[in-house]
Amino acid sequence: MSTPAPAEPQLRREFTLFSAFTLAFAYISPIVAVYGVFALALALVGPGYWLAIPVALAGQLLVSLSLGEVASRFPYEGSLYQWAGRLIGPRFGWLTGWTYVWTVMIAMATVTLGAAGFWAAAFHLEAGAGSTIVIALVILAVCTVGNLIGRKPLKIMITVSIIAEIIGSIGLGVILLAVYHVNPIDVIFHSGAGMGFSGFVLAIGLAGWSFLGFESSGSVAEEVQDPARNVPKALRYSLIGIGIIVLFSSLSFILAIPNLDAVIAGEVGDPIDATLSSHLAPVLTSTASIIFAVGFTACCLGLQTGTSRIIYAFARDRALPGSAWLSKLSRREAVPLNAILITLPVVIVLILLNGSNIYNVLVSYTIGGWYFTFFLVLIGFVIARLRRSWRPGSFSMGRWSVPVLVVATLWAAFETVNIAWPREEIAGPEWSMQWAVVLVQAALLVVGWLVMLGVQKTWRFGTLPAGTDDGAAGPDRSAAQQGADA
Repeated sequence: MSTPAPAEPQLRREFTLFSAFTLAFAYISPIVAVYGVFALALALVGPGYWLAIPVALAGQLLVSLSLGEVASRFPYEGSLYQWAGRLIGPRFGWLTGWTYVWTVMIAMATVTLGAAGFWAAAFHLEAGAGSTIVIALVILAVCTVGNLIGRKPLKIMITVSIIAEIIGSIGLGVILLAVYHVNPIDVIFHSGAGMGFSGFVLAIGLAGWSFLGFESSGSVAEEVQDPARNVPKALRYSLIGIGIIVLFSSLSFILAIPNLDAVIAGEVGDPIDATLSSHLAPVLTSTASIIFAVGFTACCLGLQTGTSRIIYAFARDRALPGSAWLSKLSRREAVPLNAILITLPVVIVLILLNGSNIYNVLVSYTIGGWYFTFFLVLIGFVIARLRRSWRPGSFSMGRWSVPVLVVATLWAAFETVNIAWPREEIAGPEWSMQWAVVLVQAALLVVGWLVMLGVQKTWRFGTLPAGTDDGAAGPDRSAAQQGADA
């Protein structure tokens, strides 16, 4: 009698609501959210930048609520790829997911390099270009190992790093406000040379960087317990938590800057480091650098987790070259090993490009690319409602659903245009930098369309593991499948 072949491993629902929350929290990272654009924003628009943060947070909360409804209806691995595809059709979903994956991998390289700089500062290492790249590659290797060894160690690593981030962010903010408060609170109503209406619009675009990544809990939906209810909660809870910390931390730093005029004039390259060095003992400054480094490293870890799951969702549908290899799950932990590993060469190349014009153009694109993919899903949601093909899932806003969706879609469209708008004060005189969002997005769509054409014979959109209840998708899945087969 022949021995039956062992069953193929399936994704395991080992992420609780708390796990999904912490993954999204790490993906956004309060440290990265604050530090990413703080120096640039203060130099361009002054301390009045702080007033733009709650505006960006409010807009993103509306987006999270609308995406939460979509995630509840389609609680499948792959987030934006699945959502856009099931709302409109496979090709629309493919291009949305393709754009999103590249946006996140570019961000992953940027965050890894940022982490390298903080680790170097924490241990007083030489921060030259070569050493920064070496440290960044080590960090990338550590994050990859963390993702490969399984969900339980991953959850522990992310939880510990988040605790350190929260304690560090809030604790540092309390110290700065209680002991080193040197500027009056009304300074947030003052502006720099670039303020005014156009400056405030710019500030909103910069503040938008702080609230990207909450959608990542949808990337692991098939690994989350009761995802139709828990994923929408993780989306909005992580964003609210990050928002509170960003508002508090940013305010504490603004009020503690010893020479605000010099910062506004652009004479201080790193106002956070300058503020900490001015007020704190060297050992505390090094401790703060470690906390920042942990935050950036945790963000890198979360970015890789989310990206690998979207790549896996593509591959399971046979929607990428090498899909059979990319869709393999490890037998012991049932994690998408190869989808995790494929992020390595891409991010390594991006890290090695650090400092080049190509890298600068790609990094300039990331925020705009994120909002563009949000807009694609939201406009898909609008179209689905106009077609009357929408049926709500476990989470629904009821009569508020349509108004919130309309405002969220307008917000995403506004931020996409706002960030893509060519501005010399941000991008410099080079036209390639000023038009980075448009250029990179056009290139991604062209290349993506060619890749999509190359896999259309094998592509079967909406593939789910055997035994998975696809009732949530209903007739939408059939329509999507027909579109993929066409």
